[in-house]
Amino acid sequence: MTIYRVIGCMTGTSCDGLDLAYIETNGEDIVVVGASQIIPFEPEYRKLLLERIQERKATHSGDANLAKAIAEFHSKHIQQFIQEHKLSVDAIGFHGQTVWHDPAHHTTVQLGDCQDLANSLGIQVIGQFRQHDVKNGGQGAPLVPVYHSALAANLEKPLAFLNIGGLSNVTFIGVDQTLVAGDTGLGSALIDDWVATHTSFSQDTDGRYAAQGKIHHDLVNGWQTHPFFTESFPKSLDRMAFHHLLDDCEGLSLEDGAATLTEFTAQTILRSLELLPEKPHQLVVCGGGSHNLTLMKSLQYHFKNVVSAFYIGFDSDAIEAQLMAYLAARFFKKLPSTFPSTTGVKAPVISGELFLPNVSKAMSA
Repeated sequence: MTIYRVIGCMTGTSCDGLDLAYIETNGEDIVVVGASQIIPFEPEYRKLLLERIQERKATHSGDANLAKAIAEFHSKHIQQFIQEHKLSVDAIGFHGQTVWHDPAHHTTVQLGDCQDLANSLGIQVIGQFRQHDVKNGGQGAPLVPVYHSALAANLEKPLAFLNIGGLSNVTFIGVDQTLVAGDTGLGSALIDDWVATHTSFSQDTDGRYAAQGKIHHDLVNGWQTHPFFTESFPKSLDRMAFHHLLDDCEGLSLEDGAATLTEFTAQTILRSLELLPEKPHQLVVCGGGSHNLTLMKSLQYHFKNVVSAFYIGFDSDAIEAQLMAYLAARFFKKLPSTFPSTTGVKAPVISGELFLPNVSKAMSA
């Protein structure tokens, strides 16, 4: 049984930092869960990425330069991660920074030069996971269900994993291992953008502002009439899909806006659970949003068996980075990573593309 030693890299739609995680896996079983690390983005770098996302353009003359800059950022911190933890690494699973996602037009854009990253590290890189899914008729998201399924090997089913990042997505795992998945709506993106506009902070840490505010239920109820929330799975969103809702919050206090947007996020998640094949026994919450105590309190009030992934032994903050490492191993093993019921592909797809390092460039870097 071949075991791959892989570092996975993830920069999500929250644009808060780079997540790195090391695992050893045969592409099916998770043999070793190793070190993980979060490298927060400097404010200027985060601002640059958010500006690029908010431009709402699928192409841009500066993309190549930004793609190289993203690869350089990753390379620097991956090298430090390897040295600090004394790792021997077979491959890097690389996601890149999503700046545009338009499933209706079969387009998804993740910036980050895979070849540059392989050259600078001298390590083979597997990337372009979402693009491969789209080329095969899928939406390119979510990618995480296959890893959620691996994590759930010994958990009671049916259950669901809920990942709350800038966007939120859910994975249903049935007793017969049936996978159904898709985006539920926004996660922390609207809350983060609201708080960043009104304070010097980039997020509502622990949901503190929301906890002090009044929920404007008329807004929450009106927003939920959008047809996306009744569409069946699989489905996916762009980070900016509901950004215009912030205009409806003008005139609200910082706290009331945060409370209203947080409750909207909770309600869209809860509504999505009604679209699953059956009610899950448990909802396991992971991602940065699991730290938002106000959001978690709302979910727990309406759905009794909600638990943070941390409490059942998973490193909640590292799951998506671990996923990228897992997908790289599945690529080598020629195992599918996306499925008709998770992204809408026509048939299960072996996702990813191999980038071998140019040794001469790696030596001169």
